[in-house]
Formats: sequence, structure tokens, C-alpha cells
Amino acid sequence: MVVFVTGAVLLGVWQYQSSQQDKQDQVAELVHAKPKAFTDLIGPNDAFPWEQIGRPVTVSGIWMPDETIFIDGMERGSQVGFWAVTPVLVEDTESAVYVVRGWTPEVGSAPPAPRGHVTITGWLQPSDWTDVADDRKSDNVFPQLDISDLISRTSYDLYSAYVVRSPVEDNWPASSMPVNDGSTDVADVPAPQLPEPEATTGLRNLLYAIEWWLFGIFGIYVWWRYVRDTLRPRPVDEDEEDPEKTAQDLRVRSDA
Repeated sequence: MVVFVTGAVLLGVWQYQSSQQDKQDQVAELVHAKPKAFTDLIGPNDAFPWEQIGRPVTVSGIWMPDETIFIDGMERGSQVGFWAVTPVLVEDTESAVYVVRGWTPEVGSAPPAPRGHVTITGWLQPSDWTDVADDRKSDNVFPQLDISDLISRTSYDLYSAYVVRSPVEDNWPASSMPVNDGSTDVADVPAPQLPEPEATTGLRNLLYAIEWWLFGIFGIYVWWRYVRDTLRPRPVDEDEEDPEKTAQDLRVRSDA
């Protein structure tokens, strides 16, 4: 029974891990999917499309270097630094979207904000919101990338999303996109929020895991019943309790 239950538990764990791996594989596939045009997913006055969170997009427009800001408290390994963020005035619109160019240890060491036209690939992200207040209203350093807070700090209309610049890699379509000069001397920033896998992804393996665990529980129940029935004292028959009475009854039946 110990061997059976141990095997059922381990097989269930294996199936559960397989279901989680399926989800991770799908997320990785979505994160490295072919980028879509930013303007195809969200309009200037649209709410954030939550079903598109973390999806690769391409943004074309003009850098707005004078509107560059920095987000404080951003971690990279064991270091804490800043995100360098510069908006792009989206092509054929009058609205801008903030682009996280990268991470820098100090504001003073950040490279100059880029200028000119750009086509950049990155991950679509929703506006950040925490209960951290911005105590320094006069500088360009913020505790979070909150679009609603930034609207009052700029003269441009803003999209309800921002974009995190993706690294240029050889194994996904971002490698074919133009690289912006703003990525020089700043470290890559991973997408803070990744796309959600489909609800049915890994479901079959998860059901198999539950099935194996139920087998283990059923095996314990069968073993318990067997032990209980084996160790339970058998009820003694009344005739066995009084041999003389039994013999007397037999004689009476014989005489009859």
C-alpha cells in the first residue's frame, strides 16, 4: 500500500508539473509571437485591452525627449535603480505612449534621450498603480508609471498603456525590427506582466494529476477497511457462549 500510494502521489505531481509547463510554454510563445501594430490593439481614448497584456507590439512615431521621466525603485538582480522612460508621439495620431527604454543604476548616468523618428518593438503593459505617493512633484522621477498621474504632467494626450522595449534577439521576430538609439547603455527590462495562457491549457494533465491523487486516496481507504475488518473481533454466537444449553437444545429437538 505504501508503494502504491507513493507511486500515485508521484505520478500526480508529474502530471501537475506537466500542466504548469504547458502554461509556461504557451506564455513564452505569446511573449515571443509576431508583433502586432500598437494602433491595431488600442486607440487613443480606449481602455486598456486586458486580453492583450504582455503581447509584442510595434510603435512608430517621433521621440519626445523633453518628456523623459525616470521610475524609481526598479530592481535588476541585487541592484535597485531606475527605468528610463521616454514617450513616443504615435504616427498619424496626436497621442503619445510612454516607452520604457531600459534600466539604469543612476539618473545621472542614463544616456541622453533619443530624438527623431523610431519604430520600436516592445511588450504592451497596463498603467501601474500603487498606494505610493509622489512626494517630489518638481522633478522627473516617479515612484510608478501611472498614466493617470502623468496626464497632468504633459501637454500631450496619452494612451492608457505603456510599452517596455524588448531586447533584440535572434530567435523571435523582434530581431528584424529597427533598434532605437535609446537602448544604448541601458539594460534590458523584462515585461512586468505577461500574457495569461488559455484556461484550457494543461487541463488534461491537471485532470490526470487529480485522478492519480484520487487513486491514492481510494487505495488508503481500501487498506483502512481491510485492516479494520481484519482486526475487528468477530461477534460470538449465543450458542457458542453456552455449550450446555446448545447440547440441551439439540436433545430437545431430537426428542421432538
